[in-house]
Amino acid sequence: MHCERCKNPIQGEAYEYRGERLCEDCYLETLNPPRACDPWAVYSAKKMLQGKDALKQLSPLQAKIVEFLRQRREARIDDVAAALGIGEPELRREFAALRHMEIVKATKRGADVFLTLFDPVK
Repeated sequence: MHCERCKNPIQGEAYEYRGERLCEDCYLETLNPPRACDPWAVYSAKKMLQGKDALKQLSPLQAKIVEFLRQRREARIDDVAAALGIGEPELRREFAALRHMEIVKATKRGADVFLTLFDPVK
């Protein structure tokens, strides 16, 4: 059996949500999606990083996102996901963390969402 969202084989129990059979990861993400606009998360991230270089605290994927945006200055969210070979849900999860650290921000223009660095000189 495969997850109807991510299409990966379901290991263990399948979860049903609104008529879809989901793996545990997709089910949890559906119930609790990452939120980029979360003032408490921003406050917590700033406190955690106080006195530290935030860029040295990034995961390898987060570092790739930041480097990609340094080179391009800004890019549509689907272009970033395609360039890095990841799905949009995974990019949105990483973006939420980067947004909380105030490293990457998003801007909507028309129907498109663009990602850019908070401080392009970093």
